[in-house]
Amino acid sequence: MWRVSVSNVVVQRAFMLVVGGLFVSACSNIPGQGGEPAKIQFQSNPVGAEVSLASGGSCKTPCALPAPDKSGGYAVTFSLTGYYPETVGVHVTRDKPNWYASETVTIDPNPVSTMLQPAKPARQPR
Repeated sequence: MWRVSVSNVVVQRAFMLVVGGLFVSACSNIPGQGGEPAKIQFQSNPVGAEVSLASGGSCKTPCALPAPDKSGGYAVTFSLTGYYPETVGVHVTRDKPNWYASETVTIDPNPVSTMLQPAKPARQPR
C-alpha cells in the first residue's frame, strides 16, 4: 500500500508554489504591467547639447527619454551655447493589434542625431 508522508506533501506544495510564481512572473511583460518603456536615444556633435522633446522632457546629449504615449510626429530641438539650434523630426508609431498582444513601439529615427553648426560671431564695429 502506498503511503503519503508529511514530507511528500510539503515537497508537492513547495513545487506548486514555485510553478505558480513562474506563471505570475510572466505577467510582468504584459503592457502596463511592468517592463521597460520604449526610449528615444539622442546624440549630438558636439556632445552636451540640451535636447527638448515637443511632447515634454529634456536632457543633455548623449541621453534618452521615454517615447511619447501617442503615435505621431514630434519635434526635437537641440541647443548649445555658441551653436545654432537645430530641430529634427522623429516619428513614433504605437501598435497593438489586439487586446492580448504586446504593444510594439517603432521610433524613426532612433537614435535621433544632429551635427550642430557654430554660430558666427557678431561683427565688431569699425
